[in-house]
Amino acid sequence: MFDSQLLKMVAITIQERIKNRIRQNRITPQTQKSGGTTLVESARLLNSINHKIDGDTIVIGTNVRYARIHHEGGIIKPVRAKFLAIPIAKVAKTLSPRDFDNTFIRNGIIYRALEDDKVEALYSLKKQVRIPARPYMFIDQSDRNLIKDRVNNYIVERIKNGL
Repeated sequence: MFDSQLLKMVAITIQERIKNRIRQNRITPQTQKSGGTTLVESARLLNSINHKIDGDTIVIGTNVRYARIHHEGGIIKPVRAKFLAIPIAKVAKTLSPRDFDNTFIRNGIIYRALEDDKVEALYSLKKQVRIPARPYMFIDQSDRNLIKDRVNNYIVERIKNGL
């Protein structure tokens, strides 16, 4: 049986290394959106990465539904409609197309009519969207080296202090 403090230290180290990889924008392929960090828009995914210790097993994970598709990649298709409505405008990111008045569709884009005969593009309509795999939940060699060093230091300290 492993020491619970040692397991917690290793778990926190792995968790923080994964989060730092995302924060430092070291996820590939990079997003195509201008500015920002790949996998971070609201920071919900980033903040959801956590750890659990079960006996002598460390589990690192997240409870965010979309985490898997970002990690493994895949195709998203509409379930309850003919098209996916992909937000184009910032205002559209938190609302449904049905939440807007005075909308119309032209060439696969949902627009809304504004004052003074102006229009605003809100959503792009797509039959499906391919999400590229952007693995982020892994341990690389530098993580292993850091964990090894921290475990060695922990053991040395325990021996110095008489276990």
